[in-house]
Amino acid sequence: MEVREHQLRMGYDGDFTFDMRPQAGILNVFSRLSYKPQYAIGEFVDNSTQSYLLHKAELIDSEDYYRLRIDIEYDPGAMTLTVTDNAFGMERDRFLDAIKLDAKNSDQMNSRNEFGMGLKTAASWFGSVWSVTSTQLGSRRRFKATVDIPYLHESGESDINIRVTDEPPYTHGTVVRIEKLTKKLAGRSIGKIKDMLGSMYRRDLANGDVEIMFNGQPITFEQFPILRFRDQQWKKPLDFEFDFGPEKHHVTGFVAIMDPGSFIKAGFALFRRGRVVIGGADANYKPREIFGNANSEISLKLFGELDLDDFPINQAKDGFVWEDGLEDAFIDALKMQIADFRKIADMTKKARMQESQLATPASNRVEAQVTDTITRLNNGLSKARDDAEEAQPEKADTSDAGESAESRYVQDYREMQREESKVPDELLSDVRTYPIKVSSTQAKTIEVRWSIESGEKWIGVTYPTDDSVAVTINLNHPFFKPYSREEDFQVVLEKLVIAFVASEEQAKLNSTQAGMIISSAIRSNMNRILYAMAVNGNG
Repeated sequence: MEVREHQLRMGYDGDFTFDMRPQAGILNVFSRLSYKPQYAIGEFVDNSTQSYLLHKAELIDSEDYYRLRIDIEYDPGAMTLTVTDNAFGMERDRFLDAIKLDAKNSDQMNSRNEFGMGLKTAASWFGSVWSVTSTQLGSRRRFKATVDIPYLHESGESDINIRVTDEPPYTHGTVVRIEKLTKKLAGRSIGKIKDMLGSMYRRDLANGDVEIMFNGQPITFEQFPILRFRDQQWKKPLDFEFDFGPEKHHVTGFVAIMDPGSFIKAGFALFRRGRVVIGGADANYKPREIFGNANSEISLKLFGELDLDDFPINQAKDGFVWEDGLEDAFIDALKMQIADFRKIADMTKKARMQESQLATPASNRVEAQVTDTITRLNNGLSKARDDAEEAQPEKADTSDAGESAESRYVQDYREMQREESKVPDELLSDVRTYPIKVSSTQAKTIEVRWSIESGEKWIGVTYPTDDSVAVTINLNHPFFKPYSREEDFQVVLEKLVIAFVASEEQAKLNSTQAGMIISSAIRSNMNRILYAMAVNGNG
């Protein structure tokens, strides 16, 4: 055996046999490991992506528009699974390490294939016969090894044949083919595998220079929508350390709030070496200490990506070895870092909407835009009013015949003027004040607030003083609700309400002694004010 290996290291050409050591019958045991299909396939993808990461510069220099491509082909009829890549490939030493049971090389330290066992364990878990074929970039040799587990088990042998053939120098990459599958992939599980692979390698896919295909269809990952609230996007980077025993553990990544939320997508994806260890659709990390009950608001909306590169990992690379208290220490440290995000995530959508619409920053923005319009409107309104007065209809007849009807109208009208808002303060925005000319000699101060109310009232009007009008606009009115979260709509609505109230005040100036108003007066006044706003106020 030593002579044969020495010959290999010295450049011996041609086919040869190789002792896998220890006895290859142990491969039978791998079929009983607690792998999940996506993590077993992930072992092959880890090898491909790690080969690419180690030799990225050489691969990019080797051809124009190079991209790493990994093709996963599952054939249920033939019961085969094949994983093909165009990564750097392997020359003889690395190739033998890949199939030798107790081999490990320096390239695997601090890498995705750190244990040096992934290819052997995953292939043996999936099927009873598997082969590896590889050619390194720049080499003219292709190496192929076939491992027949039942034969090796029955014969007690550990020697396998290595076939060496010539290849063009521009050929490179590795093919892992598994035959006589012992794990069958059903239709629904294939969809889950594709989703999980997209999640596991989301960062490689997001870079744009790695492509993973499953039966000819690209593996993808869709980024989650992030909440915008209180004039900020709710996503922030994380970078902190915490002590556990004599060691410090470093955590980086980000936390964010999803909008709209999703119980399936929410939670943390835990990364190690740029690849997800825990996470994916309906499989994200959701410790109760942070997320509360499964149906909580936090469990619906809080999410993030956390890098735990110096945390110990299990052999299958689908979990961390932290049952000794490390997980509890991690949760406590993380909880302190994201307290503000937990608080916002715990708010209901209704509570956020109310705060967003009624908050001071939103109120100030609308006030600034409307004030600009009203200022220029007042400067240009005099001419429009002079023109209107020439066409003003005659005042209504004030004969005794209509006096009783007028009195009843005035009584009702004055009763309406005494109306007071019953809306709680927490459902009201700040007051925005707009002075507006209602005649050449008289101005009114219109005070506007937004409210979030139920019921059919779209505006409420009161009269705090003779020179002021207080208006409450109900943004929760069913007619406005589909649009009222949009700031542009809020500005238009506010201008419309001001025009309406100012039109009423102008009409009152031309009312009868009993307070009667010509039915068309408000409409006519509003036509003129809206036109003046458009001509003079929207510059």
